Amino acid sequence: MATLDELKMKWGESGGALPAPEGMAPESFEKIVRTRVKKHTNTAVQYFWAAFALQILVYALLGHVVAKYWSDTQAVLTALVGVALYIPFTVVLMRRFKAIARTNVAKTEGGSLQESIRLQHDNLQQFYKFKRQYEWILIPVSSAIGVFLVFRIWVPGGVQAHWMGVGIALAITLVSCGVAIFAENKRNFEAPLGQLKEVLEEFKAENE
Repeated sequence: MATLDELKMKWGESGGALPAPEGMAPESFEKIVRTRVKKHTNTAVQYFWAAFALQILVYALLGHVVAKYWSDTQAVLTALVGVALYIPFTVVLMRRFKAIARTNVAKTEGGSLQESIRLQHDNLQQFYKFKRQYEWILIPVSSAIGVFLVFRIWVPGGVQAHWMGVGIALAITLVSCGVAIFAENKRNFEAPLGQLKEVLEEFKAENE
């Protein structure tokens, strides 16, 4: 399959809706571009599904704490704070996922292939920006909630009797989350965004 760089040598000017290279049907040309872009966006979509599954698990666990330990006011209030903390993230996650899923990388009426790719890029970039900002609150607070509930419910003496253990558990949790999130951002967001940007820059160069 020809790469976009190889096809680029044969492209002509068309105001953002590039024609197919000589000897190639427009439908075949657009299919090649769509295939490349779909591959990049699918990498990000994998994150959305995994994150959604994880949040369902978090809600289930916190809901279990509320239901089973209803008489423990501190445990219940802590679990409810965790639920409230995750709700905004879940809402934005689903909105952006739907926006990306609904964007077909193809010519639309009154639009162009380039515009469709830009829309995919912008939707993904906006969620990534929100994710990075919100995780500065989400990760430390949710880690503290998780550690507190574990010691409160399952460790005799609770947090008050095991301050050092709580500190070690929290530090390990934060470091583990930080490493995982760094790799996750590189794989599921920065790499796809960079690849989509390259495609858009090639379109731009051809239109100048």
